[in-house]
Amino acid sequence: MSSVAQLPPNHTLNQVQNPLAQWNSDELVRTYLRSSMPIVAPGNPVIAQTRLQMLRVRMFELETLRKSIHPATSIEFDRELASVLYKRKLLLWLQFPIRDLPDEILTIIFRFVVWSSVGADEANHHRLYLTWVCRRFRALALSDSTLWNSVWFRDSAPWKRSFAFIERAGTAALDIRIDEKSGPKGTAHDNPPKYPQITVPQIKELLKVLKPRIHQLRILVVVLANIDVVEAFMEGLSKAGPALSLERIEVHRTGQPYLWPREKSEGAGGRLALSEHPIPKLRWLSLNGVTTNWNALPLSNLRTIDLRRMVVQACPNSNRWTEILGASHDLFKLSLDAAGPQLDPKRQRIGHARPADLPSLRDLTIGDMTCIYAVHVLAHMNAPRVMSLALMSLTGQDYGPLLEMLRGRFPEVRMLQLQGLEMAKTDLNMERAVRWFESMPRLKLFRFSQTKPYILDALLADPREYRAPGEMDTRPANGQEDKRPIICPELDTVHFHAQGDADVSTFAKGRKDLGVMLKRVYTPESSHAKIKREEVVRIRASIGQLCVVSHVQMTQEEDAIYEEMANSLGVVRRR
Repeated sequence: MSSVAQLPPNHTLNQVQNPLAQWNSDELVRTYLRSSMPIVAPGNPVIAQTRLQMLRVRMFELETLRKSIHPATSIEFDRELASVLYKRKLLLWLQFPIRDLPDEILTIIFRFVVWSSVGADEANHHRLYLTWVCRRFRALALSDSTLWNSVWFRDSAPWKRSFAFIERAGTAALDIRIDEKSGPKGTAHDNPPKYPQITVPQIKELLKVLKPRIHQLRILVVVLANIDVVEAFMEGLSKAGPALSLERIEVHRTGQPYLWPREKSEGAGGRLALSEHPIPKLRWLSLNGVTTNWNALPLSNLRTIDLRRMVVQACPNSNRWTEILGASHDLFKLSLDAAGPQLDPKRQRIGHARPADLPSLRDLTIGDMTCIYAVHVLAHMNAPRVMSLALMSLTGQDYGPLLEMLRGRFPEVRMLQLQGLEMAKTDLNMERAVRWFESMPRLKLFRFSQTKPYILDALLADPREYRAPGEMDTRPANGQEDKRPIICPELDTVHFHAQGDADVSTFAKGRKDLGVMLKRVYTPESSHAKIKREEVVRIRASIGQLCVVSHVQMTQEEDAIYEEMANSLGVVRRR
């Protein structure tokens, strides 16, 4: 055990350049507590109060000294003041009479501890720690079902801990996540693995436990590899009973074959429905590498539809797809990756379908499909308020006709993501690209990777050169009809990776020369390490700021756009 009288020499506050800006950091405290011996308060309360008074006096002395030398600064004064503030905070925590708090206040604190956990492992540990402190804490934690109703199966079969959590949840709504690929940290490379793939008998046993509580399920996320296990799960779920509280279901198949196979598909998709009973509260449907009987799917007002990796026969037919979209008038996010409505070129005219009006759709992703099929997908929707558009893995052919289809369809786009968009370098395609970008005047954030440089050149072009004879500019720059109009004048942020050496610097300089310099350019650490130094210099010379981020980090511009998307519908954004 250690005291808070002295900080260790290697403590962060003894190393950083601006200690006063970091002394109150929660992460600083977490890191220190994890790396140190348990800290205990002085046994004598008089000694503890004396130490607090001494720290308080020294805090005022240091603040007076800092003011006396202003505007000069002293790193020694700053470091000692940060140390005093830090130690005083820890000592106050140790002296806090938490055992005197009423049960109602302790319950609120316990919920905050569990619900603010980062990741499933930390949440599991926090819940268990609360039951290990003392008898009162244990009794209080076990009596609160909301501490246990979010269950992530991180233990191995027969899942005793997870089943115990479900039992402790009582009658509360259940959020269940079963992911056989995600064991606790440190087990990814165990040989043999501690967490082998789930078998058919095991998934059936798991469903036996869930069946009596099917009416309590609120969220169900399942990630399985073996296709036979997935089928066993789908069959058991469909017959489990009415899922009256189910709001979100995700089923992901991670194994081979890549697409849900044709021999396991029928004209209506799969042979099994999600449920033989209505699912009145269902708002989120995600099927990845697995399908369902679309004709038997109860129609509901879905807010998120995420479909991936299905052969055409496993998809809903065109009319049923329109019915599903039409019933989802609150649909906010639609993501289709190698999936969508069935297409029969012999019987259907490409690009002609009965479109569904989707006034609430703000987030659209289309990926891994042919150009003809992408056009077919777009023909099924009328969604003029899309604000985030992603075109992913569209390769292997010329997608120029898709850009023709996209022109003018989504004028409210604020964030555009292109990954691997392939397009032949022709005058016609350049015209298509220019006119498509020009039809998105509110574009602010552009994410791209593996994108041809001539597609980027379209954002530097003079749109007047690509207009039809007699066509006038409806958006003259700054109200001056004789000034060259700018394509996407609000674009001020880009995020790139896996691009050619000179692609970004050429693009950035071109935008600067047009008078619309990029404020920020983001790139992940892996891409930044591969960029030549002179190229980095050229990029920095043409932009406001170059920022290196992690792949999973959300930028402040993205966050602001997602907030804007939620606000446009008056909904509270879940973070």
